[in-house]
Amino acid sequence: MDYCLEYKNLNDKKHIYTKIEYDELINLIDSFQTALIYIGGAWCENCQAIIDIVNKVCKKRGLKQIYNYDPHFTNVFGDEEDLRDCKSLEVKLKYYAIVEKLGFKSDEYVQDTLIPRIRAPFFAAIKNGCCVGTLSVEYLRDGTVLHKDGEDEDLTVEFVEGLISLIEPIQNPKKFWLFKLLNLHKKDEE
Repeated sequence: MDYCLEYKNLNDKKHIYTKIEYDELINLIDSFQTALIYIGGAWCENCQAIIDIVNKVCKKRGLKQIYNYDPHFTNVFGDEEDLRDCKSLEVKLKYYAIVEKLGFKSDEYVQDTLIPRIRAPFFAAIKNGCCVGTLSVEYLRDGTVLHKDGEDEDLTVEFVEGLISLIEPIQNPKKFWLFKLLNLHKKDEE
């Protein structure tokens, strides 16, 4: 896949996106890797809006790769399908595995299920196989300005700050252990 052809706002031929498949995504988590994972694709206008900003911010923060999992796939009938729609039992189980491994929670569910719906673009910071943070945004773009649909307020700085808050725990061991300690404390309270 040529990201610069697929994404109209990405013009960096030395971008740090690496496309991965479902099994590679699961393996990243199960093999205790540290990574920033981006779930989305060029078919999404919100992904189109932020793709180059993410690349620039992550490169400036020292990341060498962003792993991109696109939930769209071609099913056995030759039709394009989105894993997040859970149209068959096999697909539902695969999607549920991602949600569980990331520990993702949401008040929005996949239709006719109790599985939280992951919206694209979605970012997950993984440190040693543990999800230490997620970010999901729905921004559109006018020039260099990110905004919500139907609004004029520039939310670019807010987005960059959210992205940096994901990167820091996977780069800083102290923040990771603080995160782990806080999460253990939360589990004790439940």
